[in-house]
Amino acid sequence: MDKIDPNQQYEWEGEPDEEPEMLKALITQLKYEIVVLGQKKEFTFRCSKFKVVRGNAWRFAQVIIDSSKLDAKGDVELKRISYHPGLTLANVPFMVLPAPEEVDTH
Repeated sequence: MDKIDPNQQYEWEGEPDEEPEMLKALITQLKYEIVVLGQKKEFTFRCSKFKVVRGNAWRFAQVIIDSSKLDAKGDVELKRISYHPGLTLANVPFMVLPAPEEVDTH
């Protein structure tokens, strides 16, 4: 898979030291890091843009989620990154931060 179709969902898995080459260009275009609060564990993802939609929900475009498997020490055992064309959150508190300039996919 050389290119990502922004209208399709993708998941990439690899070894802890592998980098998802096909996602690097897309990840660097994502301007926002979203931290979802109020869950048992904080959840973060990156997106290119977001807006409020009907019903007090928020819609996020071009979402990258790092759901890598970690061991007990917090080290990556299996690198897993998902791309979603869009994601909607309703009645969930979150915080928006500018995405770090450096690409860190683990």
